[in-house]
Amino acid sequence: MVRGRLLIVLASVALWLVPAENSTGNSTSNSTNSSTDGPTPLQVELDIQGQSGAFTVYDKSKGKGSGVMIKMDALREVDASGNSVGASGNTKHSINSFATQDFTIGSPENVTLGDTSANKIAFSSPIKDVGQISVDTYVMSTSGTIGTPTENWTVAPGDLKWNINLSSWTWCGCKKGKSDEVGAFIDLEVTVKGKQDAKTSGAANKTLDLGDGLSLQLSDQVQVDGKWVGMPAGYPHVSIQGSSTTLTFRFPKFNESALYDPVISGFAAASTTTDSTTGASTTIGSTTGSGAQVDGNIQAHPTFWVALLLLTLAVGHVA
Repeated sequence: MVRGRLLIVLASVALWLVPAENSTGNSTSNSTNSSTDGPTPLQVELDIQGQSGAFTVYDKSKGKGSGVMIKMDALREVDASGNSVGASGNTKHSINSFATQDFTIGSPENVTLGDTSANKIAFSSPIKDVGQISVDTYVMSTSGTIGTPTENWTVAPGDLKWNINLSSWTWCGCKKGKSDEVGAFIDLEVTVKGKQDAKTSGAANKTLDLGDGLSLQLSDQVQVDGKWVGMPAGYPHVSIQGSSTTLTFRFPKFNESALYDPVISGFAAASTTTDSTTGASTTIGSTTGSGAQVDGNIQAHPTFWVALLLLTLAVGHVA
């Protein structure tokens, strides 16, 4: 896990060679190929804030302002009626703001999801003394299909899948005065902000159109202790105000963990330089509250990964 100052540069051979480091040792992000005959890949950048856990995903050629920002706003343990529990006493079962929450960010790695490849980076944070929240982000390197047992989404290079995972939870069996409080669910509020006004579409309004060809695919399924179950009726709850959308995910009570995994798609379709047949280059830049940085440059082809070519690791001191 990343603490302090860390720079990781990754490159791979995918029918062509991409330089990933300049003479000064600083990481570079190349959207062109060493061969003049090769395709110009889409380059998707992912910026993660180590404090608050907010992250932005965007097409580098269009700039950060063109992307989608996702941030966690609040987390509350609630009872069967939806009332907040464990809000008083020494051990709090809620977070009213993630603004000062410190996250530890992991190193980028190449993984396989179903029939597609992706570049993964994870970050996590303890929730008071009651549990753990972690987010896994996957920027797709190849086209394929992912989903739950009841839902499937087609993904292309540059699309983002992100998992929200809650684990190691100590559920409230609390006292508030003379009243007993018992936790039954965890409500997590997440804000998604695109470039244009958002709107829902598709079956059961499970697609959130974010503008500029980008969309967020929502699910009403959550994996509880390894089994997929439906969220309670009315969840995820969607509230739209212009380009900003607040999503409330309700996680049922679990023993080990609960996981939810939406998808943001459309980067390849929206790109003017690349289509889904040419592959994608992914740059991941992430910053923790202590100033650590992770920067990975992954060059991919949708049907052919040859080998890991370069891994440069430079470790400095915490500021």
